[in-house]
Amino acid sequence: MDGSISVFDVQRAKFLHHLDGHTMPVRSLAYSPLDPRVLVSGSDDERIHMYDAEGKTLFSSMSGHSSWVLSVDVSPDGAAIASGSSDQTVKLWDPKMRVAVQTMTNHTDQVWGVKFEGGGGGVRGCLLASVSNDKSISLYNYS
Repeated sequence: MDGSISVFDVQRAKFLHHLDGHTMPVRSLAYSPLDPRVLVSGSDDERIHMYDAEGKTLFSSMSGHSSWVLSVDVSPDGAAIASGSSDQTVKLWDPKMRVAVQTMTNHTDQVWGVKFEGGGGGVRGCLLASVSNDKSISLYNYS
C-alpha cells in the first residue's frame, strides 16, 4: 500500500530488500521471461516501473495512463510490456523507448488483467488477452 515492493529469496524464505519508486499502492508485478532480474510493476500512481530486482535499482519509468495501472505483463521476448488500467484502456509499451506504442480502447470499464501467451519466444504470433469489469475478454494478435 505504501508503494514499495518487498523482494524475498523464496528458497531460503528470507526477506532481501525493498524496491522503492511508486508513490501509491502497487497493483501488479511481472518478471521478464528472458531476464529474471527485470521486474515490471504497475501502480495506482499511473506509472509503470522497471527494476533490477537483484541490484535494487529503478532503471525505467513510463507514464501514459490517466488512472490506476491495475495489471502488467511482459511479452515472451521481453520486447513489449502490456498494461491494463482503470482508465478502460490496454496499452502496449516499448520498454527501450519508454513509450506506449499502441492503445486499445475496446473495453467500457476498468481492465483488471493483461496476459501474453505463446509466440515461441517472440511477439510473432503472440496473443495478448485482457479482462475487464465490463464482463468481456479481449484477444489481440501481434505478428
